[in-house]
Amino acid sequence: MSTTNIVQISGSIGGVAAGASSLASGASSIATAAGNLLSGNWQGFVKSASYGGVPFAVEATRTAGGRRNVVHDYPYRDEVWVEDLGKLPRQFSLIGFLVENSLLYGGGSVADQRTRMFNACEMNKPQTLVHPTFGTIENVNCLSVEFSERKDLGRVVEVMFTFIQSGLRIFPTANTSTTNEVASAASGLTTASLVDFVRNTAAAIQKGAAVGQAAVSASVGLYQLGVTAVNDVKRFLGAVSTLTGNFGRLFGGGNNGYLGTNQKAPSGTTVQTLIAADAGLRANVTSAGAALQSAAANVGDTTSFGAATQAFVLAVSNSASDPADAVRMLTGMAAYTPAAATSTAAIGSAIAAMQTASGALFRRTVLAQLAVVASAYQPSSQQDALAVSATVTGLIDSEIQIAGDSGDDSSYMAMRALRQSVIADLEARSAGIAPTTTFTFNAALPSLALASRIYRDATRADGLVQQADVIHPAFMPSSFQALAT
Repeated sequence: MSTTNIVQISGSIGGVAAGASSLASGASSIATAAGNLLSGNWQGFVKSASYGGVPFAVEATRTAGGRRNVVHDYPYRDEVWVEDLGKLPRQFSLIGFLVENSLLYGGGSVADQRTRMFNACEMNKPQTLVHPTFGTIENVNCLSVEFSERKDLGRVVEVMFTFIQSGLRIFPTANTSTTNEVASAASGLTTASLVDFVRNTAAAIQKGAAVGQAAVSASVGLYQLGVTAVNDVKRFLGAVSTLTGNFGRLFGGGNNGYLGTNQKAPSGTTVQTLIAADAGLRANVTSAGAALQSAAANVGDTTSFGAATQAFVLAVSNSASDPADAVRMLTGMAAYTPAAATSTAAIGSAIAAMQTASGALFRRTVLAQLAVVASAYQPSSQQDALAVSATVTGLIDSEIQIAGDSGDDSSYMAMRALRQSVIADLEARSAGIAPTTTFTFNAALPSLALASRIYRDATRADGLVQQADVIHPAFMPSSFQALAT
């Protein structure tokens, strides 16, 4: 090979080497520039860390989270079903250090920093964590903290944290907003009942005064039921059941349930005051009954007739100070059926139609108010709530069947909605009440001793007296039913 060829080859190799060197240098420059760019962005992104107001430096972080899942396996099935139970709480593991008189966060003496950090982590309430990358996180508990001090580190203390984000301390409670749903459904039933009444009596009203007299007769029957209920001795005794004080087994029912605040009269109220107020309530019933009969005489004005019916039923209901009395009184009125027409004249069918439609309107108005009263009743146990629910829904079910057979579609649908709301309301409000159970002892013991023995709470002695219905609290029966817990 000639000398010229050798020189040419050497020059080519040198050029390639020079090109490779230049390329490597360019790549290094690009990498350095990218690293500087990333480094600048990162430093601007990272925040100064602290917990409970105590700052610290961070070397490394680790965050855990995800979902709570339950894996269900099934025989002869290749796949599994994963059931999601909600989010896992977020946990933050941080490794950092405390340094004396840090140029980044100050802090002063490293020993004082360690003491303040210990106090923050040992407090019995959540603190605010400023995470270097997540930022400010409220309501964070410190699960553990560990400090490490070494001879070679000098005035630097290594620290490792485990934090967890906590929710608010909220206890499960019954959803009492169902009371509003009952009121809404009851209002819908009263409107639907009047619509069906108008539809069923439109032709009969045209037959003359005898048909109007049938409406008056039906109103008189409802009025007599209401007056009988108002003059009941038990309701009269309940008129003073709101009197402040402990009266043992005498006053119970819906005023002494275990949900909400007992409905007691203001302090200083006397028996004479309550009886005088009750006399006014009974007078309201009489006045509303007279207005109902007057509206029935002019039954062609169906709006006034429907309003008078609602006013009378409401007056009867309001005359009961104890919701338990109101439930009992309205229950007796909810089955009212006017006497059947006996006329054999051509107008007889119109009279019968008016009596049937009036009875249906009265019953459905009573049922609407009964549902509202049941939503104010305070059950004394789960069994008590079930009993009230069964009573109210049983009456509604009977009327639902009547409405279905009569083709009263508006009332039918409204009562189905009312039934559902009553059940949901009583179930929700009785969810936190214990069931009753039977307690048996070898001898008659005082209620105070039994309350301490059963519940470890002597203040529940009055409740035992009411539930056992004893004459004297010092002599409880050897066997009785009371709340299990």
